[in-house]
Amino acid sequence: MSFEEITLKQFDFNPFTKIDDWALLTAGTEEKFNMMTITGIMCGKFFLKPMIQVYVHPDRYSYEFLEDNDYFTVSFFDVPHHPALQICGRMHGNECDKVAESRLHPLSFENTVIFEEAKTIFVCKKVYHTDVKKDNFDSQQLFKEYYKESSTFHRIYLGQVEKVLSSK
Repeated sequence: MSFEEITLKQFDFNPFTKIDDWALLTAGTEEKFNMMTITGIMCGKFFLKPMIQVYVHPDRYSYEFLEDNDYFTVSFFDVPHHPALQICGRMHGNECDKVAESRLHPLSFENTVIFEEAKTIFVCKKVYHTDVKKDNFDSQQLFKEYYKESSTFHRIYLGQVEKVLSSK
């Protein structure tokens, strides 16, 4: 499959419904990368730039790839690929070969990795990160519902959207 670069103005994107299409977060290089299924993203403008915000728990193998690389991708797939994304969300890349297990086909793209089967891909440059903190929750009820007794929390990464790729 091939991709064409499109502008954000050409892309009709509702993040509240698009995440239902499932997304794959990928960071690393052709030689060493990892991907994980994500079920939450934030999109919009910050510092007058188009941004995507993603969340990665430090227990995930992908965390080290986001820490060590300047770029990441957020890729969306059609329903037939949801079983592959289930594998990418359930399995850890340091415990198995996710590419073989998911049967997705990685492609090197500039500073990162994309997947042949993706329908839409956002290529993002990391510009900021911060950690979730218990004391910053204005809703302690929400905190308790999600984190329960956990003592480690997600890291939030903000990536400037540099390219949007659409499958042809």
